[in-house]
Amino acid sequence: MHKFTFSIILSLFINLIFAQELSESEINITRSIQENLISNPEKAYAQAIEISNSKNELFRFYGKYYEANYFYNKSEFTHSKKILIAVIEDIEKSEIDKMSKVYQDLLSMCVNKLFYIHKNLGEYDLALFYLDKYKNSVPNNHFNAQYGSIKVAMGDYVNGIALLKRELKTSHHLKLGVGEKKVMNKKLFADKYNIIGEAYQKYYIQSKKTVLLDSANHYFNVAATMMLQDNFQPEYTKALLSMREAKSAALAGNYEKSLSLYRKRKKYPIIQDNIRTEQLFDLGMADCFYNLKQIDSSLFYCKKYIEGYKITKVSNENLLMAYNIMTQCYNEKNDTKNAYSYAKKSLELIQSIEGIKSKSLNFLHNYDLNKIKEESNKVIASKNYFKISLFGILILFAVVVCSFYYYYKNQKEKHYRFLKIIQNLKETHASNNNLQIDKIETQPKQSIDEDLIEKITVGLKKLEQKETFLDPNFKLAFVAKKLNTNTAYLSQYFNQVMQKTFSEYTQELRIHYVLQRLKDAPYFRKYTLQAIAEEVGYKDANTLVRVFKKQTGLSPNYYIEKLENTD
Repeated sequence: MHKFTFSIILSLFINLIFAQELSESEINITRSIQENLISNPEKAYAQAIEISNSKNELFRFYGKYYEANYFYNKSEFTHSKKILIAVIEDIEKSEIDKMSKVYQDLLSMCVNKLFYIHKNLGEYDLALFYLDKYKNSVPNNHFNAQYGSIKVAMGDYVNGIALLKRELKTSHHLKLGVGEKKVMNKKLFADKYNIIGEAYQKYYIQSKKTVLLDSANHYFNVAATMMLQDNFQPEYTKALLSMREAKSAALAGNYEKSLSLYRKRKKYPIIQDNIRTEQLFDLGMADCFYNLKQIDSSLFYCKKYIEGYKITKVSNENLLMAYNIMTQCYNEKNDTKNAYSYAKKSLELIQSIEGIKSKSLNFLHNYDLNKIKEESNKVIASKNYFKISLFGILILFAVVVCSFYYYYKNQKEKHYRFLKIIQNLKETHASNNNLQIDKIETQPKQSIDEDLIEKITVGLKKLEQKETFLDPNFKLAFVAKKLNTNTAYLSQYFNQVMQKTFSEYTQELRIHYVLQRLKDAPYFRKYTLQAIAEEVGYKDANTLVRVFKKQTGLSPNYYIEKLENTD
């Protein structure tokens, strides 16, 4: 009896040990499913269902993970997320050694997929929540790429791209795993190169440095070459390369070239099998047609994109771009009802995106602090200058906290000003009144003749309608002569009736003109600040920047960048 009990315990122990590793045949099956998820998804799903019922607990977990992958690829994110959360809970309850590589790899795979579900949906705060929750269970910087991609989404392009590149060089996938095909590993790295290329495109929108688009196209071509060398999905690979190069051309303002690249979609009908890829082609073509003044075609592709979005719910930023294009298109068609409707949707979506990004900044802040602590601890462990190092860390910590708080507060204030300016521009356009920024009109005391007030008011209105204020000679004496009055009366009118100086009045008109032009005419944003300054009557760009900041609280470059990001 004793021997029998011992043999049972021994048998269970041996089974437990072997259950924590997959056999070579099981590994080969999982690799086969990985490949079929791309080339034959229905077969992959059938295989995943089959191994989900395996007696081997670990093998079952992999089956469930690949089920979730199948639904992820079909953009059925809700169902995919439900499966993943259940799998993670089962993994944590299992008897698998928490320190074993197989446990950490499996958990990392599930958390990674959850991360990208929420990132694709624009839910950056939830994406970061899962990284933050499981980062201690998955050591060795498994999530560098994920943190890097979120930093890029938050606008921290330098640090985001640096993290993505670091992950590219240190990834544990640099060595092939058991049963892993070389071409599948290449695809994984091609995806990493494409993510870096897309990050450079976003960086270009902020900085307008052409070299960044060159870098983006370089990474896209490296990724495509890797795939084409092994003849892996050649048609789909070429389609994606055309799409990404088309976006670079559009960002550079070459819409003819961009459209010709997007139109290559006809050569690659395979993209119809991937709704998210089709969406990106639709949105890109809508952008090109709008900038080429083909309004009806632009609206057609925007509506097509929005229909696809209802299925995938992927990328709030892209949806915002579609809303903005439709707003501008309907404005061009003088359809004020639809223009107003999509402008309202744009503002609501902007507020939603900014709310999510504000929550996400806290996660990134904690991540940055943890990295500083980690690196500082290494210094302390390797050197004897404990007190000096600790003092330096505290100073660095205080600087980071203060910088983060100042940056966060400043960004919120600037974004609020931007939204208020856009809203005021729309209200001004509707009511045909002058733009007022953070000011409240009061009824002044008047000590000059009512008839003279009426005469000057009507005269000024006519000059405003003719945009005479853009003339460099638009000075007090010039205006007084135009209105057939003298400078003393005119100066008194501004001080007592308008409660502002003539200089302030001129500055408001000119900056309002610049704000409206930049909003309504994307090509105007491509002008240098010197060209914009001369257009509105100033001799140099420095004067424009000074007056612009005084009137709006923002720099012209920040305003232009925000407009580009919301287009």
